[in-house]
Amino acid sequence: MVSNEVLVSETATFETEGRLLQELGERLVSRADVAIVELIKNAYDADASVCRVMRTNGEIIIVDDGHGITQQEFLDKWMRIATGGKLKQHFSRNYQRAMTGAKGIGRFAVRFLGGHLELVSVAEDPKHKCRTKLTATFNWPEIDRATDLRQATIPYVVVRAGKGDSLGTMLKISSLRDSEEMDLGKSLRNEVLGIVSPISGLDPGPFKRIADPARDPGFKLELPADESDQTDLNLAETVLAHCYARVVIEHHDSQLEYTITHKDGRKLFHRKFPYKSHLSRGLHADIRFFPRRRDMFRGIEVKGANAWDWVKKSHGVGVVDHGFRVPPYGLEDDDWLNLEIDRSHNKRDWRSQLMNKYYPLPGMVVGMTREKASPTLYLPSFHQLVGAVFVESVQAEEAGRPKDLTPAADREGYTDNEGYQDLCEIVRAGMELLARADHAENRRLEEEKVEQAAEELRNDFKAAVRHISTLPSLTKEDRNRLVTQYAALAKELEEVEDYHREAAQRMETMALLGVLAGFMTHESKRLISDLERTTKHLEPVARHDDYVGRVLPEIKNTLEEFKGQIKYSSMFINSLQDRDTVAGPIPVAAQIQLVVDRFQNFAEKRAIEVDMDVQENLRGPSIPIAVYSGILLNLFTNALKAVVGSSTSERGRRIVLKAWKEPKWHILEVADTGPGIPPQLRKRIWDPLFTTTSGGSSNPLGSGMGLGLSLIKEMTAKFHGGVELVDPPPGYNTCFRVRLPHA
Repeated sequence: MVSNEVLVSETATFETEGRLLQELGERLVSRADVAIVELIKNAYDADASVCRVMRTNGEIIIVDDGHGITQQEFLDKWMRIATGGKLKQHFSRNYQRAMTGAKGIGRFAVRFLGGHLELVSVAEDPKHKCRTKLTATFNWPEIDRATDLRQATIPYVVVRAGKGDSLGTMLKISSLRDSEEMDLGKSLRNEVLGIVSPISGLDPGPFKRIADPARDPGFKLELPADESDQTDLNLAETVLAHCYARVVIEHHDSQLEYTITHKDGRKLFHRKFPYKSHLSRGLHADIRFFPRRRDMFRGIEVKGANAWDWVKKSHGVGVVDHGFRVPPYGLEDDDWLNLEIDRSHNKRDWRSQLMNKYYPLPGMVVGMTREKASPTLYLPSFHQLVGAVFVESVQAEEAGRPKDLTPAADREGYTDNEGYQDLCEIVRAGMELLARADHAENRRLEEEKVEQAAEELRNDFKAAVRHISTLPSLTKEDRNRLVTQYAALAKELEEVEDYHREAAQRMETMALLGVLAGFMTHESKRLISDLERTTKHLEPVARHDDYVGRVLPEIKNTLEEFKGQIKYSSMFINSLQDRDTVAGPIPVAAQIQLVVDRFQNFAEKRAIEVDMDVQENLRGPSIPIAVYSGILLNLFTNALKAVVGSSTSERGRRIVLKAWKEPKWHILEVADTGPGIPPQLRKRIWDPLFTTTSGGSSNPLGSGMGLGLSLIKEMTAKFHGGVELVDPPPGYNTCFRVRLPHA
């Protein structure tokens, strides 16, 4: 016996069963809309000007007026699995359209839709030197049962076409796999239209479906009419033209260009970047931004509600390949750009390499959640975007793993290779540039608004100065002091940006001040106890020391006044700890008396007359006592500062506190004989941080934070009431009235 003796030396061939076509059909096409679109693409590639899709008598019929299929084309292309014909032929025969179909997907689309197919095609056949009509029938279940696919026969016949036979192809698909799914109703119709007819009004750039309009008659798709869902092309184009911002991306020849244009025509951003990608044919994107902002659609030809409805139905950034939209990108809630997943995170950074390279964020900004600080918080939602990215994918002609943009085998999306990653990187960077530009634009608008408000306020101060100069009721000293004070305030507004920033910061830290006040009150009680012990130790010394004897009474008076202030603050802070609890109607007279008593020494030392006009048994509204106390305290201390800051006049320094009951309202009034508030500034007094009182040591109560009236307005509104500046009673210059509903 000879080792390694050759017994047989032949060649072997693959054998396949008929059910391979069924397996391929299920894997390559898995949705009815995708299957129908693949057949529509075949009509487009055949230079058809019209493709009609019909459903009748349990059949789907697709008819086009293209150049048809000859006998040889039928045998070499339709009957050859995974033909490479469209890989070699990049443009259509007559109109030089870029080919859209690939690798014989059409026949598998037919296999997915139904069990039987009748193909009828009329073409100019050079072999027979005449116009021919080819008819072939496919019984897919019978083909599936074939043990060897080569033995599965497809009967066909070729005849000379008659005079009435026009060029084109008809596919009649019967024995539909799912009658309900294949119903060309509104849902399936819209899905097909969404893929075949990308949004009108978007600019495809160099990727126009019809490259030569003078030669190519165009391509029209006809589906069963649905009058209830006709889209007005004018509506689409009108809404798109009135977007808040438009992002255009151009990529070709290793160069990347971004242009972001505002609705008023201003360029918010424009820059070119070097960028080498695996997209051999580049891309063009046209994306419109529709944030929910005031007056977004004011002044356009359609109703705002209709415009927003259209945006809602059309939102998303799609991908259009060879003139046809590629599912699932931008359809339904597809988030291929990772916009929603990033918007859900508080800590954000740029995702694209381009932004991290050219516009990196400081580390402290990445973790910020305030919109003013971080542009990443302006990243748009896909619900705010309507747009498309136009590309031309390439079918690899040689073996090996393709790196260019390549459609997935099932015609849904692309394979996740270098080309697809470049596509995501380029478009995602565009959305991040939009966020950056939108952030900068909003900051600009805020600064513009602040500058305008500051100019108005300066004008108001000037008018107030003129008004004060003419008031006969003020002494010369008061007029000079107020004119100087308002002039100084106007000058401070030169730093208006700092003014508004300080106001925002103070409002944000009010809660922290409450915690601090509680701590300080507790510590002050300990200090008072120490001071009381110290004064007792000084009493024996005062009997032998004249100086200590003179100052000790002043120390005791100051200590008593300090104790009163702390007592009131303690009561107020304790009530704040349970501020949402309503104990019942407030005893108004007792509450007012408590506030007045706290400042009795202060008022007496400065010759301020404080009157109360309140019935002893008056009950106030059922609100937290801390709220009522806070309102009363702010108004009373404002009045004290006003009268202290004015010189003694014939009216004297007087404050009156009134409260009474009306049928539906509890009314509280605080009036004073201070200098009053000029008419030009009355609308300003409710602004946070605005104050007309001078600071420093000239006023014992200080100038305040300018937050009292804005807080009063906020709190009264919370309890369905209000506060207003009203005409003062005779003999007074200023009067604030608070209105709160009864329980």
